[in-house]
Amino acid sequence: MTPSPKAAPPTKDELAILSPEVQLLVDRFQLQDIPSHLLRRAHFRAEEMFSEAFGSESITPRQKAALVVISQTPGLTQNALASQLFMDRNTIADMVKRLCANKLIVRSTAKEDARAYQLHLAPAGARLLERVLPKDVEVEQRLLETLPEEYRPLFLKCLKLMLNGAD
Repeated sequence: MTPSPKAAPPTKDELAILSPEVQLLVDRFQLQDIPSHLLRRAHFRAEEMFSEAFGSESITPRQKAALVVISQTPGLTQNALASQLFMDRNTIADMVKRLCANKLIVRSTAKEDARAYQLHLAPAGARLLERVLPKDVEVEQRLLETLPEEYRPLFLKCLKLMLNGAD
């Protein structure tokens, strides 16, 4: 194999030049102090903990949430589910198809609107929640246990404030 020729160093015109104001921002930028970056990393940590606990169940956190909401509100529509989970209707439609295919929920035509579907928890979905929810409480507790106990309610309150400000 012949080594590829080395590229010439970039010329001054080829280098990105930042304004002094932006260069100052770059110089002060500390990724470990950026809220959106920390929230993303915390989200990935929560997803990882869920996956470790429930990998054998073949369920995602969003599917678990959907099963719980459907169990709490039998007969709700796909649109109502999307609204309660803060997810778009197309994503919910795909999730509902998968949950139906796995026999975790039952979908039927809504009585009031033939264009809408009503959702009900199926026996297999109930059995899955029976297995998952008790352990899920532990996973959620483990997620928060890295915080001092007195900060946990404040942390949850701050997250809710951030989300309520987006409404």
